[in-house]
Amino acid sequence: MRKLLVILIATALVQTCPAQSQDTNSRVFKKFKVDISLGYASPSSSSSSSQGSKFNGGAIFAIEPKFAVIDPLAIGVRVEAAVIAHIYNDNNSNSNSNNTNGKANLSYLLTADYYFTKSSFRPFIGAGGGIYSTASIDSGTVNSNSSSVPYTSQFGFMARAGFELGHLRIGAEYNFVSNSASYLGLKIGACIGGGRKRN
Repeated sequence: MRKLLVILIATALVQTCPAQSQDTNSRVFKKFKVDISLGYASPSSSSSSSQGSKFNGGAIFAIEPKFAVIDPLAIGVRVEAAVIAHIYNDNNSNSNSNNTNGKANLSYLLTADYYFTKSSFRPFIGAGGGIYSTASIDSGTVNSNSSSVPYTSQFGFMARAGFELGHLRIGAEYNFVSNSASYLGLKIGACIGGGRKRN
């Protein structure tokens, strides 16, 4: 899935060259909008891959205010929370019990999206970079009554592709973060504002 996303973005970038030569002076869409999205998060790797996995994924919520510099190009700030859990069978235990570990990501990214059309169907590619704050927790930490949760803040970046249809937005994003915190996000949401200008 990660390779497919990179191929889609590379293909779209090649197509931007002739598109940029078109007249972009006349505004079709309003300048400001806010994207609100929900989605599914899939981690890039599992710390317990040798175990019998039962569930490996999580949920995403994101909000992203944007300003369209020109109709094809929008600059924004993405604030996203992603909670990812991994539930697996402890095959080393005589009781064959279930164990859980997971990560909670809170990210603040400066983003840019490029749109290829001015119709109601608007495919786009985008990228962004910023700070990812990650907290890790597992069942062992909970059972030990420990009050401390491992926590890190680090720089990461994101690449994405998708489309908007009216005020509906659907896309796939890959978040590149170190320390095994990278994840793929599949999202659906709504665009508040940013519609066509009235003549």
